[in-house]
Amino acid sequence: MLEQLSFSILSTLKLNGFENNAIITDKWLSAYAAPFATPADCLGAIGWAKGFATGAHTFETPDASADRVIRAKPALAIWGEVDRTLAAEHFLPLFASVFPTAPVKHLGGVGHYCFEDAPETIAMLIMDFLRQS
Repeated sequence: MLEQLSFSILSTLKLNGFENNAIITDKWLSAYAAPFATPADCLGAIGWAKGFATGAHTFETPDASADRVIRAKPALAIWGEVDRTLAAEHFLPLFASVFPTAPVKHLGGVGHYCFEDAPETIAMLIMDFLRQS
């Protein structure tokens, strides 16, 4: 799919908000491209993107018992402010509605692939969160 549209895996990552060019190597590109070796391998990614584009994706509403269990759990959101795939104005209010007192850490200059863009920062935030929870 990507090849037929004259895109490479890197250009697709860039469209979604990948920022950390320093880690790009041939091995890294191969690892990201590997799941999409044939047109059939692309069907899941196409379906996911199509579902968001058409509004077909919905979030399941848990029953009252499950809702209580979920809301009692500690939670943390780490958000890359340059994420061009998941809209903060849509997803962060969903998170806050379930976890109103949970911290939301905004990372400037970090995109959709926050683990690639800021691995040390993400690891530190998660370790701090786990220590405090």
